[in-house]
Amino acid sequence: MHLCLYLDEILREIFRCIESRSTLCVLARTCRAFRKPATDQIWETLTAMEPILKHLSPPRLVENRTGSYLALLQPPSGDDWNIIRRLSSRVHRLHITLNNVPLHDGVGVAVPWFCFLASPPDSSFLFPNLRALSFDVDRNLDISVRNILTGTSQAIIRFFQLLLGPHLSALRFEMPTSFYHHLDISSIPLLCPNIHTLSLGRRNHRCEGAPIVDDVVYRFSEAVSQLRHLETVRSYVASWDLLSSLAEAKGLRKLWVHLPSTLGPRPTRPRSNIFTQLRTLDISTGSLAPCMELLCWTPFKEVTGIYIDCAVPTDDRDSLQTLVDMSYLISSQCQNLDFLWIVFSPFDDRETPTGWPRPMLEPYQAFHQLRVIALQTSHSLTLADNEFEGMVKAWPHLEVFHLFHDGIMSPPVHLTLLGVTALLYHCPKLKHFTLMFDARRVPGRLAPLFRGTIVQNTSVRYMGVYASPISESPSVSNRELVMSLNGFGCAFVIKGSPP
Repeated sequence: MHLCLYLDEILREIFRCIESRSTLCVLARTCRAFRKPATDQIWETLTAMEPILKHLSPPRLVENRTGSYLALLQPPSGDDWNIIRRLSSRVHRLHITLNNVPLHDGVGVAVPWFCFLASPPDSSFLFPNLRALSFDVDRNLDISVRNILTGTSQAIIRFFQLLLGPHLSALRFEMPTSFYHHLDISSIPLLCPNIHTLSLGRRNHRCEGAPIVDDVVYRFSEAVSQLRHLETVRSYVASWDLLSSLAEAKGLRKLWVHLPSTLGPRPTRPRSNIFTQLRTLDISTGSLAPCMELLCWTPFKEVTGIYIDCAVPTDDRDSLQTLVDMSYLISSQCQNLDFLWIVFSPFDDRETPTGWPRPMLEPYQAFHQLRVIALQTSHSLTLADNEFEGMVKAWPHLEVFHLFHDGIMSPPVHLTLLGVTALLYHCPKLKHFTLMFDARRVPGRLAPLFRGTIVQNTSVRYMGVYASPISESPSVSNRELVMSLNGFGCAFVIKGSPP
């Protein structure tokens, strides 16, 4: 290896001299000196089992009505197992997706590859150095109708358990609902005590109408409580037991959780030393009610970033007031907040009050440290220029500011170019913003702040005007726009609608 250059510098130099398709595979073919480090990097991350299976006794691609899957013609020989051990020991990150495999065992059904690999001579033959595992099983393999494991289903569960090892620090698994009954969840903390990143369940964890039952969620809660090194958790299942276990995780810094429409009776408020390291809270839900329950249940004093996705709420009667109430609750707890992103688009045909969304954003006026504010709702913006200016001048450190709307074809627009200018003036660090304003008119009387002043903001790189009305009227010339936004260092991204 070169004595002066780092490996990445050597790679860049080689890539510069060889064919334009600069990949590790190309590098591995250049010379002996780089073959080993290049192939090592190739094998570190495996997104399927095919690269290993192709080195064994020839596998067969089997077609069925849903697609195709790989099958081995015979059990691996001793030489095959040695190949599996040699190659799998090089893998640090493994992503496996099992789909299109036969639903039931039967005569004439080709045996999928994992049925043979689920019975190794010993556990050292399968990925002994694995650091990260992503294991996804097709939901069509669900067996909840009869709750009887087929040989294929047993092999999948056994193969998954064999991949769990002491070096594993990141684990993500998505399985059909019924598999969790037969999965030894309690063994996960024993087999993988050093997990830092954990992802549970799938986005749609209902299959054939059957949710993950309470006793399985409880077993998840027990397992989580024993993982001492958790830093990041993504969970599509939730219960008060699970949330309590997560609250006790001393090192937890990032939590993404999908909350069901109801969590059940709220337990006793936990003691104060919980979520002590949590910095990012990301909530997906179909109703703001459980979100409010969670915020009332425990304070998130150390949280600096909150993302709430309630795109299609189902049971919030007064959606705007709920948003306002939630804002006051968040602002009373998260004093260090610098990131706020809320997606909330209810089917609410009531008239939007004047000045919206100022009532919702007012509680954050004292949060001068805010860097990111984004609000996406189905309610039109009814802010006037002076109200908007009075609001944004409280956030001098703002870098991202988005006010979107959903589902309104021709919403009323109250902001003008003056409001945009106020945003650029009061937020000199602004880099990205999306805002609806009426580009067809410029107020005849500019505010005293801007009279005779050219507002410059060279930080902005993206401006989205969404569905703002635009016009070729001579009353708003390009010269006026450019003079008002002189020094505006961005690429304009304008998607306007005609008046």
